[in-house]
Amino acid sequence: MLNIFKNIHVRICEQGIFCTFLFYVLHMMDIMYGYGIFQRRIAIKWTSRISGTKYMKIGHNFSAGEYLWLSAIDIHYSHGVLKRFAPQIIIGNNVSVEDFVHIGCVNHIEIGDNVLMGSKIYITDHNHGIYNGEIQSNPLTPPAGRSLDEHKEVVIGSNTWIGEFVTILPGVHIGEGCIIGTHSVVSHDILPYSIAVGAPARVIKQFDFKNKKWVRV
Repeated sequence: MLNIFKNIHVRICEQGIFCTFLFYVLHMMDIMYGYGIFQRRIAIKWTSRISGTKYMKIGHNFSAGEYLWLSAIDIHYSHGVLKRFAPQIIIGNNVSVEDFVHIGCVNHIEIGDNVLMGSKIYITDHNHGIYNGEIQSNPLTPPAGRSLDEHKEVVIGSNTWIGEFVTILPGVHIGEGCIIGTHSVVSHDILPYSIAVGAPARVIKQFDFKNKKWVRV
């Protein structure tokens, strides 16, 4: 309790009474928002945009920065036809994401334990439209009205670090212990214990457990 009052005193001295009051009001809003959305204490901001919580399983010690967008989509209209999905978003323990992270799911997105994400990251398991196979989307159809590609999943292994501005596309599996460099576009699987960079992302190093070093490939 003494530490709490000490922190308040320091903040008042540094930022003034009004800014200190505003800080704690916003902090309480974050706590109330987390309880309201997930019915338990979870470290998200009131600026977050969360939908489809009944399809989400979030582990312990999850934290997110401003403007998290977490969306489990269970319904979509296409050409006047209503289509339903059964999405699953599974997030492990000790996952931390920074500002403006967007995760959109119609099928399955799974994030392992101890994953660290930077800001402005986009992860999706679907596309607006189908562009492979026998029945494909017509480019004359507005993108928002095209059928969603629903048969892919995204899996991110534990102990992975994802840099800022990364995009992870449908069907990708990222192995355990990987590093994905900033501005990368991950369109193919990444083997465990790899460093991948670029658009499309390619593996440039893998960890050599015998010599305990990252080795170029």
